[in-house]
Amino acid sequence: MTLTSKAILTVTALLLSIGTSAESRKATKPEHRRPDVLLITVDTLRADRLGSYGAKNISTPAMDSLARDGFLFEQAIAQVPLTVPSHDAIMTGTYPFQNGVQDFTSPPLSPNFQTLAQALERNGYDTGAVVSAFVLDRSWGLARGFKFYYDAFPASTFQQREIGLVDRRAGESVDKALQWLGRPRQKPSFLWLHLYDPHSPYDPPQPFRSQYQGREYDGEVAYVDSQLARLFRRLKQTGRYDNSLIVLVSDHGESLGEHGEKEHGFFLYRSTTHVPLIVKLPADKRVSESERRITRPVETIAVAPTIVELLAVKDPIQAQFQTGSLFATQSQRQTAYAETFYPFSSFGWSPLHSVETGRFKYVEAPQPELYDLSADPAEKNNIAAQQPAMLAELQADLKRRLASASKFGSTPQDSQLSPETTEKLRSLGYFAYKTPVSAEALAKGLPDPKAKLEEFNAILEAGDAFHSGNFRRGEALLARVQEQEPQLYLIPFMLGEAKAKQQDWPAAQAHFQHALSLNPNFDQAMTGLARALRLQNNNAKARELLEKALKENPNNFRAWYELGKTEASVNPAAARAAFEKTIAIQPNFSFAHRDLGMLLFQQKSYPAAAKQLSEAARLGVSDPELWNFLGICQSRMNQLAAAVQSYKRALALNPNLAEAHLNLAFAYERLKNAPAAAKEYQLACQLESRLCRSAGAN
Repeated sequence: MTLTSKAILTVTALLLSIGTSAESRKATKPEHRRPDVLLITVDTLRADRLGSYGAKNISTPAMDSLARDGFLFEQAIAQVPLTVPSHDAIMTGTYPFQNGVQDFTSPPLSPNFQTLAQALERNGYDTGAVVSAFVLDRSWGLARGFKFYYDAFPASTFQQREIGLVDRRAGESVDKALQWLGRPRQKPSFLWLHLYDPHSPYDPPQPFRSQYQGREYDGEVAYVDSQLARLFRRLKQTGRYDNSLIVLVSDHGESLGEHGEKEHGFFLYRSTTHVPLIVKLPADKRVSESERRITRPVETIAVAPTIVELLAVKDPIQAQFQTGSLFATQSQRQTAYAETFYPFSSFGWSPLHSVETGRFKYVEAPQPELYDLSADPAEKNNIAAQQPAMLAELQADLKRRLASASKFGSTPQDSQLSPETTEKLRSLGYFAYKTPVSAEALAKGLPDPKAKLEEFNAILEAGDAFHSGNFRRGEALLARVQEQEPQLYLIPFMLGEAKAKQQDWPAAQAHFQHALSLNPNFDQAMTGLARALRLQNNNAKARELLEKALKENPNNFRAWYELGKTEASVNPAAARAAFEKTIAIQPNFSFAHRDLGMLLFQQKSYPAAAKQLSEAARLGVSDPELWNFLGICQSRMNQLAAAVQSYKRALALNPNLAEAHLNLAFAYERLKNAPAAAKEYQLACQLESRLCRSAGAN
């Protein structure tokens, strides 16, 4: 079923009713302003886990209710099954091969590409975003256009988890979204709410953990739905639901073991590319069942064009869109595209591309795949040999798409690549930021990811082992893979990260150096190696590596932070500049505030130090030393009551911190509280005999 003529007329009428010209808006009363816009992206959500998409054993009443109030796109396809590049595609209306953000190794989104938030801000919207995972922090470029971008995470989560696993539960993010929506404003609002819970590892809170025991992924989905129910309920209570344009979409699905893939990103089967997409129009109007279910294939890059069209705004962003509205007529493109360069950029294996019609799906790989989705929805029977005409048609469609990659000036950025290599990469649809694959390997032909599934799963299993602290098992798994794939730079990089966790810095150094010998442009390995060298007192070499890493990626705030740590003992001015650059890129990175505050304290810049240390504490750094030094700053600023509280916070975290007892005694003495001062002097002396002289002298 395609979008019916009646449904097109319904949407068109609503467009006319909500879209006003600039002149008419000037004369319009405030209550008739443009509708609010709410974009919800639920990370890693399979379409078949919603009741409105046919799920039977999972409760998703909130998202199903939204579907009843709007349009449901039955065949929505994500353009890449990875979080960051998929969100970039959604927010810019451009394909990953166009905007250059294709996988984990890509640079941040180029300023040459506008975001939906920038377009709506230019057209009078108050813009806000709440993202629930640190992988979407502002250093990737998605914060552009948002006046409020909430990507702060407690410092404790960075200490407990790898940075790629830092996230927050949906309940906390919905709370923050409701706070922002509740602010008084004269403008219409655009809020992007990103919820991360269905992403691995699956750990739903109670009661969902018990209700979905053994199906923890489903429990995460049900939990997210319960939090969206709170959001929708508040919108209805405040009268904002009916006049809001609400779009709910996922960035990608989750394989859950299908085709041998545990999670997502490696293959392009529908378990990871088929996502829910629901659009509720800004009007208190229900549409019939036949009107609201749209079965033709659509792409998630159509979300931004659809929102712009529904709001009837004219904006420069429309020049970059590579597709029209979701409500386009049947005469427009009817195939959907997806790609993954994860196998290529991380492992040196072949990238994958796919295009699909409402019935057939083609996956371009060294061993081409063609599936009849109507007869084989699980994509188990490759019929490429039996359907040469359809295969050729979809191959031609894919070739036309990739040929458009240079339309908006997407040129390779790695000047070291030869023209022949560049042309080969362009034919693959690769942006060519950097590549670990040699020209010889490209010419020879890259391995098919299907043939590398065993190695891939072993690498994932090793990562899980490292995460759980089972370093011996992880190293054994990687050793076996390394025997088969000696040129795979990711293996020594992972080993280097594992040795860093164990604080075995010489071993970490050796592994990172090996990774760089295989992929000299890998800035993450440069940063890891620089840290290992710094902790072995080789600051000069560490500085050289970090400068090279920042040349590769100037927005790598982790490299800026490491540079600050490297310079702190030898060049305080350079360290301060590096920490300030870290904070400029990612102001919610608590450790940069802490270390900058400590540096400023050493320079006796007490007000500036107190500001940074206070911000680090606000962002969740739970460190008795921090509170002690903050108290000293406050004491030097004659803020004695605040200093007393800071010292008490330090002692609550570490009652045996003698210096804090002594400093608290000094503060009490200045406040003329002699009994309290004497008590703290005595405690300081008992803990550290060297402090008895100080105590006796006061």
